Amino acid sequence: MATPNETRGARPSATQVLARIFFIVVGLGAIGWGGFFLPIFWRQSPTHYVAVAYMQGRGFSDQVLLNQAQRVAAAVDSPFCDPTELHDAVMLRLAILNNAIAAANPTLITSGRDALNDTTRRAISCAPADAFAWLTLFWLDASRKGITPDNANYLRMSYTTGPNEAWIGLWRNRLAIASLAQLPPDLSDDAIDEFIKLVDTERAYPEMAASFAGATAVVQGRIVDHLKNASVTSRQVFARVLYDRGLDVKIPDVGVPWLRPWER
Repeated sequence: MATPNETRGARPSATQVLARIFFIVVGLGAIGWGGFFLPIFWRQSPTHYVAVAYMQGRGFSDQVLLNQAQRVAAAVDSPFCDPTELHDAVMLRLAILNNAIAAANPTLITSGRDALNDTTRRAISCAPADAFAWLTLFWLDASRKGITPDNANYLRMSYTTGPNEAWIGLWRNRLAIASLAQLPPDLSDDAIDEFIKLVDTERAYPEMAASFAGATAVVQGRIVDHLKNASVTSRQVFARVLYDRGLDVKIPDVGVPWLRPWER
């Protein structure tokens, strides 16, 4: 028979009891978390895949895009704020509008613009730090009205909330460089600085060369002046890519000793 002291010794301490309760609660919480959120993740997974794949350059039919957009349509009107679903919804609506523009379908363009505008504004109200949503809003407004103080602020917010996101920067910089002369000085400087940063990633030479080729001589001159801030390697490779495109551009501290593809 156990003595009182032995009984007290076998009895768990208050600390042990609290520890056991803690682990039980954590375990039950994990089960509940999984039961509640896994269906949401399962529902989001195909939509997120399509949205991201489109932004990476993969094409999808209108029907596929519309099906996925309908999966997240409730997020636009829902009082529950889900930044991930709304972000995906913006990308999908942008893809649908781009397809409508490519097909030159005025009816679908109008409805696509309205749907993208509503979705983007909802995404921003849910997640004000969504740099891609701000950029989308800038593109929507500027493509209809030109550069205005209001939509310049949308672009400014995109730079503020996502200054170093290259996947956003590629589209943002293309838009900004194309309208550089109309941008306020601070945004003009941001665009030039971003161009140099993108060149310096050493992964976007073709895209940046295409953007450079489409810019005015004045803008090209500004870019060349600032390329001295890029690494030597980045300057050399970028100069080669420009040269192979037929552009005779003197990049700071880089010679042009190569033959062009058609001269070899």
